[in-house]
Amino acid sequence: MKSFKITVLMLFIIAVLPFLVIDFKAAEAESIFTDDFSVDSGAWQYLGSAYRDQTNQHLVLTTSANDQTGVAFFKTPNQDAFTVSFSYKGSGDGFLFFFYKQQYPSPIDWEESYGDNGVAGGRLGFNTGSIIPGYGVEFDGWRNIAHEFDDIVGGTPNPSADPSDSHIALIKDFTGNHLTSVNDQRIYDNVWHQVIIEVQGSSVDVYFDQELVLEWNGVLDRTYGGLGFSGSNGMVEASWHIIDNFSISARNLQKTSLAISCTSSTSYSGFNVQIDGQLTLEENGVPDVPIFLSYSVTGGKSWEDLTMVNTASDGTYSVTWNPLVTGIYWIKAVYEGKANQLGTTAGINFSVTQDAKHNVFSVSSNSTVNSLAFNSTTSELSFVVTGPSGTTGYVECTLAESLVTNPENIRMFLDEDELDYSVSSRADMWILYFKYNHSSHRINIKLPINDDDTTTPNEQETLDLTWVPKDEPSQGEQLAAIFGIAAIVAALVIALLLYFKTRK
Repeated sequence: MKSFKITVLMLFIIAVLPFLVIDFKAAEAESIFTDDFSVDSGAWQYLGSAYRDQTNQHLVLTTSANDQTGVAFFKTPNQDAFTVSFSYKGSGDGFLFFFYKQQYPSPIDWEESYGDNGVAGGRLGFNTGSIIPGYGVEFDGWRNIAHEFDDIVGGTPNPSADPSDSHIALIKDFTGNHLTSVNDQRIYDNVWHQVIIEVQGSSVDVYFDQELVLEWNGVLDRTYGGLGFSGSNGMVEASWHIIDNFSISARNLQKTSLAISCTSSTSYSGFNVQIDGQLTLEENGVPDVPIFLSYSVTGGKSWEDLTMVNTASDGTYSVTWNPLVTGIYWIKAVYEGKANQLGTTAGINFSVTQDAKHNVFSVSSNSTVNSLAFNSTTSELSFVVTGPSGTTGYVECTLAESLVTNPENIRMFLDEDELDYSVSSRADMWILYFKYNHSSHRINIKLPINDDDTTTPNEQETLDLTWVPKDEPSQGEQLAAIFGIAAIVAALVIALLLYFKTRK
């Protein structure tokens, strides 16, 4: 009897344990990607009139000119359930958010497909003269009549014309095929609105300014994974169509992290800059993918291509750059992503100056760095850092070892307060590193004028400045949790065995 009880208990534990593991995996958070278009995220492919407005920091599909079509394709395909949110501003002809869509023919001949005869307005960039399979939630501010949909190859209009001159609709394959629609005059008012679209296994819900306005249930064709925005102007209506504050959450989107750092040589003779970094996914390096590097001398207003390099087996990349002059540079690394793997970008402010003896001083930071200068009389390096309040800034400063025998004699000040820092050695340079709360600060680094202390600190390894956010439990953490559950179960079984043995 006792043996029977133990057997039943063991079978119960074995049956329950897999469900414990499944529940643990189900608790994993969805991946979330956001883009406010303040910087180039590298996540979009722009076609036609679409572009990122770096001055006003939003996505433009069309300007206020006639006969325009703009498309912004999200570079990471998605065929799973998802939720997107975004803000928009515009009126007629209109725009849409598309999903589960086939990639556009490449390249599209925009003039041949749309011309200057007004047909661009009715197609909203969603299709050409033929259908391009996929779904879209359209915000349409112009009523197209029946014959404007009749000549689409492969398409059958539903209904025969647009349902109204101001409507929200779920469409399929081309703009004349409306699965469901609702009239709403707000979409035409050219003010900012908030939209949330939830796409589940067999349903689509649309929220407009926090109000559920459109519901649809049915079978969704997930053959394709394209998603993004498109919009257009025809011959009559012409307005800006603008998107901002985009976010998407989906379980299958893998969120990568990209790091970048810069160090320069310490002499102007043979001056060069070493750019290093790593691309990771859940703390593991992503190998053999391209990283695109560029630089700006205009504070990010324009960019010059630098090079493209593939990551090594551990996800690292390294480039040697030979700038022609010292000064202030912004350096950007972009990973464009691939199937179900989100692209990402990383940037760094890199400033370089030299003294009369051609010693080079460099500062790399996530802050904006200005007024970098070295005073040879006082042996003082100074600069100003600025950044958004509520965030953390860092600086990595390099200087020649020949200037300072013992780096412990260096004194550093943040405004008027003395600042702690760490120091490491690499080749012929000292590397000073420190953090601070972002605001506007003046940094002063005072080198010893009479540096007679010839003792040197113990050699330290180069700081690893890579920080990887952990939105989800890693595979190791999942295994640890499973083994922990197994250990508890084993302890329970042993306790029961001892209990029955003592009663025997």
